[in-house]
Order: sequence, then structure tokens, then C-alpha cells
Amino acid sequence: MFGFSQTMKGCIGIAMHATYATIGQCGWKKGELLNPRVFCINNNPRNITSQDWCTAINNVGLTGSTCSVALPPSILKHHVLQLPDMENTELTEAVGWELADRIGCDRELIQIDAKRLGSSGDVLGVSIDQSTLASILDPLYTAGLRPTKIEPSCYALGRVLSMRHRRTADRSSVRAVLDFSKDDSAMLVLAGDETVFYKRLGYSGDALIDAVSLHVGVTADQATLMLAASDQESDEAMSRAVRDATRSLHEQIARDAMKCLRHYGVTSRGPIPSELIVTGSAGWNRNLSQILETACNMKVFPDWDVEYFKDISKNQSRCYGWQTALGTSLSFCDGKDRRQQLKTTNGVAA
Repeated sequence: MFGFSQTMKGCIGIAMHATYATIGQCGWKKGELLNPRVFCINNNPRNITSQDWCTAINNVGLTGSTCSVALPPSILKHHVLQLPDMENTELTEAVGWELADRIGCDRELIQIDAKRLGSSGDVLGVSIDQSTLASILDPLYTAGLRPTKIEPSCYALGRVLSMRHRRTADRSSVRAVLDFSKDDSAMLVLAGDETVFYKRLGYSGDALIDAVSLHVGVTADQATLMLAASDQESDEAMSRAVRDATRSLHEQIARDAMKCLRHYGVTSRGPIPSELIVTGSAGWNRNLSQILETACNMKVFPDWDVEYFKDISKNQSRCYGWQTALGTSLSFCDGKDRRQQLKTTNGVAA
């Protein structure tokens, strides 16, 4: 395992989302993030050209050509399966044929990888068709980048939230994570630096904006500003209107989060989570946190309270997906015994 005293430089991290992409880079030194830098490209990843990538990299001052790419469920399809114990190669092969059958696609036309989630028998299988993968990778190669790893975004997020939980003894430290982004959401459970539970929830920050817009009768842009301002408690009438507009959706999220934690508690053989971290570009607001605390009966706090995130500037924290971009930048920091996901060689995922 890597010691806290080591200094490590991350590669270029690319976090793709449904309607935008975030690039970032950071290092790790003595238990702290080193020189974190992020930049958001507001465009559909499939429409971002090689010139766009070059311009973004130059604007933010990223170095090197090696990059790691994190893909969300909207691009890299996520499937949670129940499979018996078997060797890693056999597991990937079994998941490959299972997903090809589910998707109704020729096995040779899709790339597959799989990883066990704890000891419950759950397996996270991911799939992507080769044409989609090529459309994403080709502009990166043309821009002079060298993609060496492709992984699910949840792995990158789990990694950046676990940089101080990298020893075997740390696996007794179990944390729940609600990843609530602009266009998606998921529940994770982390034991040490391992992801031991994953479930996509499907809620989105856009749904919250729509709820406020419809309830109050304002535009989407105005609803976005109201959501942000409601946490400041400067206008009680406005905060109350936002709370009323979002209560139903927040309660649904809290119920599903509680169901996830109960499922994990029943199926796992280890400790239950002691805290819930809320992350993602649309995750934190005091109304949701209060409902989550009541429903889950545990401490709930935002990702910016993680001690080594203190050097993330306010401008950087407004960049959608900065957590995932920095997490995949540190992808090489995985221990040698960690299984790698969807490595790419000469533009083809292994």
C-alpha cells in the first residue's frame, strides 16, 4: 500500500457526464491533495472535438499525456448481478455473456468488465458498445492524449473519498455515500477504499430545479438561484417555498437511501455505515440533509467537510463533477492487489 508520506503525481483525469465533461489533475502528498486543478467543458462528450480537449488542457495547465477516463451509467451501462464465487477471468466472461443476453447484442460488439462488491455475492458489471467507445477515445488520441484506463465513475468517486483509508485495517471504516449530480444519482457504501455496495437511484439535480420552477412559477434559471440561496437562510419565505417544492422528492430520495442501507446491512457480513457523505454537483442542501439524518439515523455531511478537500477553491467546487475528475486522476494509486477496470491498449478496451 502507498504510505501517507509518499508524493505521487496524478495523470490527467477526465470525467464524462451526460451533457458535459470535466478534466482535472492532482497529486497526493502526506495525506493531502496536491495542487488540484479542474475545468468543465459544457458540451455533450460525444460532440467534444480534439481541439476542444487541447484548448481545455492548455487553459487549466494540465501536464503529461497519460489520462484516465471515468464514464457515468448513461454512457457506460452499469448492471448489478448476483453470481457465485469464481476466478476473476471466469467472472468477467460470465458477466459478458449475461449482459450480452440482457442487452440483446452480439458479445463481440461490446466491451465488458466486472468487479465484486464486497462479500454479498453482488457483482457490478459494466458494458459499452465498441462504436461508442471509439467515438469517445478517438478525439482524445487525436489531441495527443494516451487513455490508459476507463472505469465507472463510481470507482473514481469512491477512490477520491477514500485516500486516507488505504490500509487493510481501514476496511472496518464503513461510510455510505449519496452521489447526487446534475443528471444522475447513486448510493454507494465504502469499506476502507473498497466499493462494497452500488445502486443507481436515477434522481437528478435537474428534477429539483423543475420541482421548484413548477411550484413557485419561475424560470429554470431562477429556480437554480433559489435552490442555491435557500441554504443561506437569508430569506425565510423563499427558503420555505423551496423546502415545500422539494420536500416530496427529498423524501423519496431518503426512503430509497434507507432501503439501500437496509439491503446492505442484511446482505453484508461486515460493519454497517457510521456516516453518510453527500457528494455530487446537486447533492447538498440543508433540507435534504435534515430528511436524510432523520431517515437514516446517522451523521450526514457534505463532501467539502472531508479534510483534504479544504484546498479546493470555491470556483473549482462549482465545476460539475470535480470529485470524479480528481478521483480518476489518482487512478494509478490503487494498490497492486486491486483489479483494474477496462484497461485500454491501442484504443481497444481489454
